[in-house]
Amino acid sequence: MDDVVLAGFDYAKLDVEGPVRLRLNSTAVTVANIQAPGKGVDVGYVRAGTLSRVQARHCVLACYNMIIPHIMPELPVAQQQALALSVKMPLVYVNVAIRNWHAFVKLGVDRIYSPNAYFCNVKLDFPVDMGGYRSPRIPDEPMLLHMIHVPLTPNQGLSNVQQFRVGRQRLLDTPFDEYERHITDQLDRMLGLGGFESSRDIVAITVNRWPHGYSYAANTLFDPDWSGPPPYEIGRRRCGNVTIANADAGWNAYTHEAIDQAWRAVNELKST
Repeated sequence: MDDVVLAGFDYAKLDVEGPVRLRLNSTAVTVANIQAPGKGVDVGYVRAGTLSRVQARHCVLACYNMIIPHIMPELPVAQQQALALSVKMPLVYVNVAIRNWHAFVKLGVDRIYSPNAYFCNVKLDFPVDMGGYRSPRIPDEPMLLHMIHVPLTPNQGLSNVQQFRVGRQRLLDTPFDEYERHITDQLDRMLGLGGFESSRDIVAITVNRWPHGYSYAANTLFDPDWSGPPPYEIGRRRCGNVTIANADAGWNAYTHEAIDQAWRAVNELKST
């Protein structure tokens, strides 16, 4: 870990012939079991505008689960319907570089939670020291702020999935300068009593818009009672030589779920 934090990375070295090859900038568009017994899987992918095909003994689909029925139409109808329920939540993560963090010290805070504001969470960067990287130690040093916005439409009678879809459209419709206006307005109002002035103290802003941000999570307010297996168990069922992973396959948006689902999927294939 100490060597990785500041190391340069040559992604092209991943895309070379060898036991493991990661084909960069390649989008899978079709996946099908080869009908001859024991012949594996045929995968079509687009790279630089060219459609190519590759065959393998097995395949793990670890993409956004909701798109799987569109690239693998041979799945049973019930499985396709289950996968279609995995509607992801949109999310916006903003990073703001500021010249110093005296305002936070004067106000005695490192995080401000404001559920009714445009950005529900504003916090100082985590104090991580690793290898050659050193986090800011004194208020005179530059600092990163993390700000979180979830584009939902509460109190309008919409379900969670309906709000996710409306929020996704909002992400597409919202220009950067609107985010910038909300950022400067909110930080000035929150931190002004500590001496913060956005026009003077903000150095840079990045806005990371994730229209398909977090995996769907079961919600008793909106989901019906299931008489049998939950949808994510139906959706991730193995189909021939293809199995399904990703955190979507467990309806849990975090890394440990993605690892668990990858382990399950690979072991399903090892059984044959």
